[in-house]
Order: sequence, then structure tokens, then C-alpha cells
Amino acid sequence: EWLPPISFFRTLAAFTFTLVLGCGGSGDSDADNPLGPDEQGPPLVGTDLDRFRGVSLASASGLPTAVLEELVATGVEWIALIPFGRQPRFDVPEVQLRTTRGRWSQTDAGIRRIAEIAASAGVRILLKPHIDLVEEIDGQWRGTIAFNSEADWLRWEKDYRSFILHYAALAADSGIELLSVGAELHKAVRQRPGFWRQLVGDVRQRYGGSLTYGANWDREFEEVEFWDLLDFIGIHAYFPLTQQLDASIADLERGWQPHLRSIEALQRDWDRPVLFTEIGYRSIAGAAIEPWNSTVRRGIDLQEQVDAYEALFEAFWGRSWFAGLYVWDWRPDHGRAGGSTDDHFSPQNKPAEDVLWTWFGFLR
Repeated sequence: EWLPPISFFRTLAAFTFTLVLGCGGSGDSDADNPLGPDEQGPPLVGTDLDRFRGVSLASASGLPTAVLEELVATGVEWIALIPFGRQPRFDVPEVQLRTTRGRWSQTDAGIRRIAEIAASAGVRILLKPHIDLVEEIDGQWRGTIAFNSEADWLRWEKDYRSFILHYAALAADSGIELLSVGAELHKAVRQRPGFWRQLVGDVRQRYGGSLTYGANWDREFEEVEFWDLLDFIGIHAYFPLTQQLDASIADLERGWQPHLRSIEALQRDWDRPVLFTEIGYRSIAGAAIEPWNSTVRRGIDLQEQVDAYEALFEAFWGRSWFAGLYVWDWRPDHGRAGGSTDDHFSPQNKPAEDVLWTWFGFLR
């Protein structure tokens, strides 16, 4: 059966986007109805065929409408925004709220403005606050944040609670539909389960949208004890799939199988849909050996990035309990992002972008 080329659908989607943006939206838009605790939003995944089609987006100085035009044309319906709280080091119990510093899309003003633009374009938002450690120590990161005394734990929990409740209020005021209560805080999650259950309850008092948590792939997602209080099991899904530098799609699908069984068992136990709150592959040889590793140096291999994404979608996209994913990452300056000489995560202007288009877009 003949189908028009992908470029036709891109043009059609971009034209539709322009019409929607030009109309400006009605008084019933999400931006006009903040998701306070008494105003629950609509279901985010209405049928087994619905999926989060998302990318993680960061902008240093604004968000041109052309960025959302390109995203809509690629089939993307969601963006993740990631503001950062600062912690001096992994064992210092202090979380500093940063509302005006950092990249523009991480500031309160930037988040509010992006929410307005996104709502007018029919793009929805996951707000996913992270903790950034100022002092980097080998072997220590946000997943190892922990303290030796109860007093230090209580001090950190007080700061972290204020940090998350700030973003819960911002999400409610901005009509943002999905909020993560944390990301990759393995030791804090494992050692202080009571705190997290209380925190989720506090967030629910201030925010009426849906909730998730972004658990790390390495054991953490299986050790979270409060999935029952959330709407989605969130996983930063950088699972290792192979030890080969040039694994085939079939090899990578086989590599997914043990992880798939663990995820499926977790989903059955907690009866919650699974959302990959972050996942991505670099365009390098052996992209799926250590997908999380942004520092490894290997030769550029655009095909391995393609194959890793194909195996991911083949393994998960058709499963009714799988809610979708957010690709890491997407740059606002699309014309200059990625490309054949880039070895980083962005799929932009690489063959992997067409893989996302095929699975996210009109052809599926």
C-alpha cells in the first residue's frame, strides 16, 4: 500500500500547528484552569492505544514557536521541564531552591511562559524537579544522598519538602498536568519511606494533577515503597542491553527481556502504568552498552542509536500497561542541534529522529 513520504506528514502537521497557534485557544484551556487540589485534570492515558510521546526540553533564552512546531510535526505531545535544586554535596543536608537562576526553562518565569505557549499549541508538560550536587565526588551523586544522623535527615527533609511543594504550587498555577515528586534519590527513598508517603500526601493537598516519581533503572525502581500513592511508575530507563559494539535490533530486544520481566512484575504488583520518565541513547558505537554514560568516548555511530530506539519501541510500545516515554534530550535550536558529527544524546537531525517520527507520528 502506497503512503505519502514522511515529509508530507511533517508539512501537514506543521500547518495544523500554525492554525492552532494562530487561533490562540479558548477560555477552557488548561492555562485558564490551574490544577489545584480540587480541580483534577482529565485522564492522561485514556485508552490502551494512548501513549506519552515526550521529549525532555531545555532552553537557555526563550522558546521560539518554531520549536513546538517541529515537535508537533514529529508527533510529540508532551515535553518534560527539569528545574534544579542545589545541594552543596551528597552528605550536606541543605537543598537550595533556585527560582531565578540557571537556564531560562529552569526558572519559574520560564516554566510559566513555556506552559502558556505549550497550552496554546496542545502540548502538555511533565514538571520533573531534580537535585544537582554542587561538589562532585567520585562515586557520589544524587542517588547516594544520605546522612548519618536523624537531625541531618530531618533538616534535609524539611528543605526537600519546601522544594517540591514550591513546584507543586507552580504546576498547579500553570496548568501543568503531570508532576514528579523526585528523581533518582535512591538512598533517600530506600531509607526514609515514611517521609515520601507524607510528602506525596502534602503534594496532593496543593496540586490536583497526576503524579509520578523518576526512579533510576539500577534497582531503585524496584525498591520504591510508595508507587501505590502515585499515578504512574516512573523509570529513568537507561538499562544496559548488550556488551557488543554493533548489536543488532534482535540482540537488543533480547537484551531487554530480563528488564522487561522485572518491570512487568512490578507493574502487576502495584497495578500502575509504567512511564519511562527519561530514556535516551547516544549516537556512538555501543550506544546500548551503558546508555546512561555521557562521558564514554567511542566513535560516532548513527545506526546504533537508530537500532537502540527501534528495539525500545518494539519491546514496549504495544504493551497495554506501558504509558509511554520522554526522550533525552531535545534542543530548542533544532537547525543547529545534533547532526551527523554529534555524539551526544539528541536524536535531532540524525536518522534516529525519523524513528521517533515513525513511532510517535501519523504512520503508527
